[in-house]
Amino acid sequence: MPSSLRNAIDADAPPRRIPTLAAALVVSLVAFALYRSTLLPGVDFGDSGSIQTTIGSPLLTPRDGYPLYFAIDAAVLRLTGAEPAHAANLTSAIEGAVACGALVVVCAELVGALAPAVAAALLFGVSYTFWSQCVTAEVYALHIAFVLASLYLLLRWERRPTTARLALFFGCYALGFGNHLSMILLAPGFTLFLVLVSPRGWRGLLTPRIIGLAAGMAAIGAMQYAWNIRTLWFLPQPPDTMWATAQTFWFDVTKSDWRDTMMLSVPQSMLRDHAAMYWFDLRQQFGVPGAAAALVGAIDLAWRVPRRAALIFALYAANLAFAFGYNVGDAHVFYLPSHLMVALLAGAGAAAAGNIVSRRLPRGAAFGVALALYAAARAYADFPALDRSRDDRAITVLDSLTSGVDDQRSILLVDLNWQIANGLSYFAKVTKPEVAAVRVRDVLLYAPALVRANLLAGRDVLATAQAARLLTDAYGPMFETRLEREPETLDAVARGVPAGTRYVLCVLKPTRDFPMDRDDLGRALRTLNGGSAVSMPPGDYVVEAGVAGQRATLAFGSDVPFAKRVDIAGVSVEMRMEAWLAADTIRRMGFGHVVTARAAGVAAPRHHALIVERGISFATFDDQGSPLRTAYFAGLFEMPERYLVW
Repeated sequence: MPSSLRNAIDADAPPRRIPTLAAALVVSLVAFALYRSTLLPGVDFGDSGSIQTTIGSPLLTPRDGYPLYFAIDAAVLRLTGAEPAHAANLTSAIEGAVACGALVVVCAELVGALAPAVAAALLFGVSYTFWSQCVTAEVYALHIAFVLASLYLLLRWERRPTTARLALFFGCYALGFGNHLSMILLAPGFTLFLVLVSPRGWRGLLTPRIIGLAAGMAAIGAMQYAWNIRTLWFLPQPPDTMWATAQTFWFDVTKSDWRDTMMLSVPQSMLRDHAAMYWFDLRQQFGVPGAAAALVGAIDLAWRVPRRAALIFALYAANLAFAFGYNVGDAHVFYLPSHLMVALLAGAGAAAAGNIVSRRLPRGAAFGVALALYAAARAYADFPALDRSRDDRAITVLDSLTSGVDDQRSILLVDLNWQIANGLSYFAKVTKPEVAAVRVRDVLLYAPALVRANLLAGRDVLATAQAARLLTDAYGPMFETRLEREPETLDAVARGVPAGTRYVLCVLKPTRDFPMDRDDLGRALRTLNGGSAVSMPPGDYVVEAGVAGQRATLAFGSDVPFAKRVDIAGVSVEMRMEAWLAADTIRRMGFGHVVTARAAGVAAPRHHALIVERGISFATFDDQGSPLRTAYFAGLFEMPERYLVW
């Protein structure tokens, strides 16, 4: 290693190990307390519902993936004895807390200062997307933990490049693939750093010993997927050859049927919109001050230790490029590794600025404390919005859908949005195992025989709205269907709101599979406004807030996310649009939030009055800001219709 680089690294020698580990432990405990207090208590929709359904199962298909993640989930389930959904959510909180502690250690190693490292960990720990992934069953908290562990071992190898340290790095990196295959995005940055730092240059990395070491660790890491491959042989129609087994495994574990059409497939006309979305997303995580601190850190690191800067820049660029070009409905979660690099650079920026301002204090202490206070302020501002501890919306929908259904008296034919379907899979497996629910598309070929046999056995045959339509389209007059109960309308909800009650109505552009009843919306607006004729402002994001029976206090629309605060009869109401609708169709934490509090006094308790979803979201609240009633239409959380079939 050149002497100039060695001097630069030595100048940034990490703080003593014991204080660093103690600080990491404290940050982990603080982060866990935060995530635990805002933890979703039960089942969720979407991928989270699928994970919660799979946890604890002895069989794990290649399509399920994530063998390491499910192994950890199963261990937490056994240790806690909790309901599977809660255990899976708790696992994410634990993994997120571990990641925050690891960030302290990595940042201290990177910048050679403890206070900025703690601040960087706090800033990332309370960042909007990461926090939201730590309170429900998701794989991204563990992914970030493995990114940090691999990065730390690589930086330790840089200080003393021994074969043993390189083996530890290879082993950790390979193990991370058992959680998420996007670990591959780290390969360009890691390879570049290995080449730049290797004592004998790139040729020293191509020796048979090093190649064999890397290949051996990769093979050991790949063995985690034996669990998934084994499950293939328990299927009703297992692959008949080893080659067919390998093909099926690779197709399913990489999800080739849809991933190939989404990677680097953002239309050119949408590139400018995605750039605007990234700037919105970056500010949502760290604010402009956090981004500015990262810019200072990037310049300082590039000036002092360019090879380390090249490592961080390469990791940032690869993950940013992938997420930018990934045409999925939740691209924001794939920005998380790039946000992690921004947090590390923010720590470097605090260290650099603190060193310039005050050389009497430990390196970066002053600005490290300032950055930590900034993170605390952001946590305070976002806490009500990210608090899911009382979020029972999925349970409410699934309870309504399965009310009165059991395998002795009825069966339920369903055709649901995939996110709701995943929640129903968990509900029918764990919460209400007596529910006999089946996908209508799986039985459509013999639906007449199925319906007739159940009616003759004295069971009712129920169907969701789309399932009933599929039956009618396929068999015409062979089936008769009748709506079991009239669905509640938004206007009916509005008519039930007593005059003088405070309310918020949010309308976000719905997805194609959830049509909106504009006439019902218009009638509800007239009712809420005391009979006055009103119309919603134009825009993809629209809010109306006021007192029932009077003209609305606020009616505002926009085509881009916004935040508005208004006083409604002595209650402060903050409306936050937290998603980019042109790119986001999936948001675990909702697409926006309404936070309420008594307008008088900064210490007044704040309430999470409404999680805003695509479609129509409605809430009423009392004079303290406490929510009274919420309702959803034209979206995931609308109360489902059910039909009788005969």
